[in-house]
Amino acid sequence: MNFKELQDEVSDLLNFNSSQTDQDFTASQIKKAINRAYLRETNKARQEGLSSYFKAVTTFTWPSGSKTVALPSIIQKRFLINMEDITDQDPGRMMTFSDNPLVGDLFWLDRNTMQWGESGPSSDKSIRAEFFTYPETLINDDDEPSIIGPEHHELLFYSAAVDLRTRADEAAPMEWLRQQMELRIDLYKDFSRGRPIKNVPTISSHASDAADFAY
Repeated sequence: MNFKELQDEVSDLLNFNSSQTDQDFTASQIKKAINRAYLRETNKARQEGLSSYFKAVTTFTWPSGSKTVALPSIIQKRFLINMEDITDQDPGRMMTFSDNPLVGDLFWLDRNTMQWGESGPSSDKSIRAEFFTYPETLINDDDEPSIIGPEHHELLFYSAAVDLRTRADEAAPMEWLRQQMELRIDLYKDFSRGRPIKNVPTISSHASDAADFAY
């Protein structure tokens, strides 16, 4: 569903008609509620232990002799997980962080700027940053949520409708709340199964282990 279709679904749940003046909500409030629901549901999924689904990476250059570098805008305001120096090899060397510029590779000068020791690197460095991404704001009618797929968009409009009823100091119908919880669980199931499982023993690895113990 695109943003317009999500708005239509929320409007249908709320019996909202923009042509009538005696409405509990406005079209603007519905749009804001959908974006709140999008952010809320992705945050909840990440906090439920499904964080690997939300990891993203980007690469940038740290110039030679530059003591400080402002993080790329795509990383700013995100939860930074780690940085890796991939200048000479990939996988590269994991960078170490400290609150002291004399210890470790990097330290935070401010929330968007990092410092490399006291003089910066001796040559240009290619740095790969891993971070948690978060939902984009839906603005145009044809915008589509990039993190939550179409099969789970029903969760967004139920969550938005519950949010609006709550803000109007009205109790959301129990059926809405039941649907919201079931749809949320379905999302968690798909997120947990939608990424490769790491470090799973394979037939070849077991065969290698057996060979190690063979006489």
